[in-house]
Amino acid sequence: MTRDSRRLTSLCIFMLCAYLDGAEALNSRPIIGILAQDTVSKYGKTYIPATYVKYMEQAGARVVPIKGGQPQEYYSQMINYTNGILIPGGAVNFATSLIGRSTKIVYDLALQLNDKGDYYPIWGTCMGFQLLCYVTQGENLLKPTDSNNASWALNLTSDAYLSRMYGIAPFEVQKILLTEPVTQNQHSYSILIPDFENSKLSDFFYKLSTNLDRKGVEFISSVEAKKYPIYGTQWHPEKNSFNWNPNYVINHDNDAVLVGQYMANFFVNEARKSQHKFPSALVEAVNLIQNYKRVYFPDGTFMENFYIDT
Repeated sequence: MTRDSRRLTSLCIFMLCAYLDGAEALNSRPIIGILAQDTVSKYGKTYIPATYVKYMEQAGARVVPIKGGQPQEYYSQMINYTNGILIPGGAVNFATSLIGRSTKIVYDLALQLNDKGDYYPIWGTCMGFQLLCYVTQGENLLKPTDSNNASWALNLTSDAYLSRMYGIAPFEVQKILLTEPVTQNQHSYSILIPDFENSKLSDFFYKLSTNLDRKGVEFISSVEAKKYPIYGTQWHPEKNSFNWNPNYVINHDNDAVLVGQYMANFFVNEARKSQHKFPSALVEAVNLIQNYKRVYFPDGTFMENFYIDT
């Protein structure tokens, strides 16, 4: 049996098990926890960009903010109340930031739950992807790349076609990803191929896609954990539909929006396999993102944020 045949068999078994686990009742009311990240603002100490909230809501989920700087018990409770975690993009110090600590805690808790058969997915976008690599490796492997403010097609690997993330995508979505500039990159540091291959990352993750920066340096742009429902993209699927900053190179055409919708649907469908829920409708209601201060910036950037610790 070839390597690809073994991978395909493993994928089929994984998907069958996941289907059977959720066949009786998928969760029709999924709630995604989004990690709040550090900021220096008159509006609050931590925030969540509204783009990520809209991104999850477009796929049929609701959002609860996960606060930074909380005790371990808080994160355990919020994991038990929610159906998945999204770690957003941004720019903070991994070792000293509140979101860096939050990522490590929820990552460890998710591994424990999944090891016990309690399905719980995590998604990391841009910095969130980098944080997942950081907590997996135990050190920062990022190297400078000329990759900021660009939209590219993906170079999908052979593993991508056997993956959960891209393997089940409609052919049209796969073709768009391969041929059109629909993946927005907003980062100046990346995980390079040799660093991925020669680290713990290659043991934990499948390498699903790569890209070349403007100088021809190849970096990792999509990963999927081998044993866990943990996913990451260095690119921003949410920006195609929800970020309108004219200074950013973002593709807003129909194909780009279709790709963003597919990625949102994929992760929320992963979250539907989790049966976690809040203890009551009232507790659920007071925890939703709608309870927090939303600020729109009429400065031509069209930015909108939720501020969590005001």
